[in-house]
Amino acid sequence: MKTERMFSILIYLLQRKKVSAEELANKFEVSKRTIYRDIDSLSAIGIPIISYLGKNGGFTLIDNYQLDKFTFNEEEKKFLLEGLSLKNELFDSQQLSTLQSKLELLKENHEVEHANITISSSTLHRESIEEETKIKIKKVLSTIEQGHKISISYVSQTANISSRTIQPIKLNFMNGSWYVEAFCESREALRLFKLTRIRSMEVIHDKSRSVIVEKTDVPPNKTTELETITLLFSKSELGKLYDFFTEDEISVLNDGWINVTFTYDTNKNLLPFLLMFGRHVKILSPQWLKNKYLDEIKFIYES
Repeated sequence: MKTERMFSILIYLLQRKKVSAEELANKFEVSKRTIYRDIDSLSAIGIPIISYLGKNGGFTLIDNYQLDKFTFNEEEKKFLLEGLSLKNELFDSQQLSTLQSKLELLKENHEVEHANITISSSTLHRESIEEETKIKIKKVLSTIEQGHKISISYVSQTANISSRTIQPIKLNFMNGSWYVEAFCESREALRLFKLTRIRSMEVIHDKSRSVIVEKTDVPPNKTTELETITLLFSKSELGKLYDFFTEDEISVLNDGWINVTFTYDTNKNLLPFLLMFGRHVKILSPQWLKNKYLDEIKFIYES
C-alpha cells in the first residue's frame, strides 16, 4: 500500500508545479505526517524533490525531471494504453480507469488520443458470464498472491460434478476461455480448470504448500490423430467460413457451393461446429463423421 501511494505521489508531483502536504494528505487520505515520511522515502531513493517551507510551502520536482529509469518511452506508454482499452477480463472498470489515468499522467504529450484498437470482448461468452469470470479471476489472483488454497465445486466436460481442493499456480487464457492451472490434491497432480465450470469457490486460509509436481509429471494428452475432413457449404456462408478456415482450405465451386478441405484432430468433437451451420453444410468425407452427424440430427429431432 505504501509503495503504491508513493508511486501515486510521484505521478501527482510530475503534473503540478508545487503541492502542499495538506493537499497530498487529502488526496491520499492519510495524515500529513505520513506524507512527510513518504516524501523522505522518495528523496532517499534519489527522486529530486524540493521542499518549500512557510505558509505557501510545499513540494515540487526539479524542472525537466524525467522518469527515464522508472517508466516507459512514449511508444511503450501508448501501446500500454491501447492494450488497456481492450477491456481485458483481468480488470474491472474501476481498475482500468485507474491504470489508464496513471499512464496518461506519464505521457509527455497530453493531447487527447483515441486508441487505435478497440475490442468489446475477447471471448465468446455472454456479458453476464464474462462479469462472473472477472470476479473469479480476481479471487484466483488474490489466492495465488497470498499462497492460499481454494475449495471448488467443478463440473467436468462429461457433466461429472466433484469437489476439489486446489493450489492455484497461474491463470491461462486459451481458445477464448480462462483456465486456472493448479495442483489438485485429490488427483495429486497439476490440472487445468476452466473458470466457467467452477461453480463455487471458497478460499482456504492454509499456506502449507502442496507438493507441486513438474509439468513433465502431468499425464500427457491424447496422441493427436489428424484426418482430412471435406465439407460442402452454401455460398451464403463464405464470410463466416473465413472465421475458421484459411484461404488454401476454401474453394468456391462453379455451382456456387463452397468446398472446404482441412485436417482435424479426431480426438476433438467437431459436431457442435457443424450443427452451427444447420442446413448450409454437407459432409462429404469421412463417412464415419457423416454417420455420426446424421445420428446427432436424428437424436435432436426425436427428442
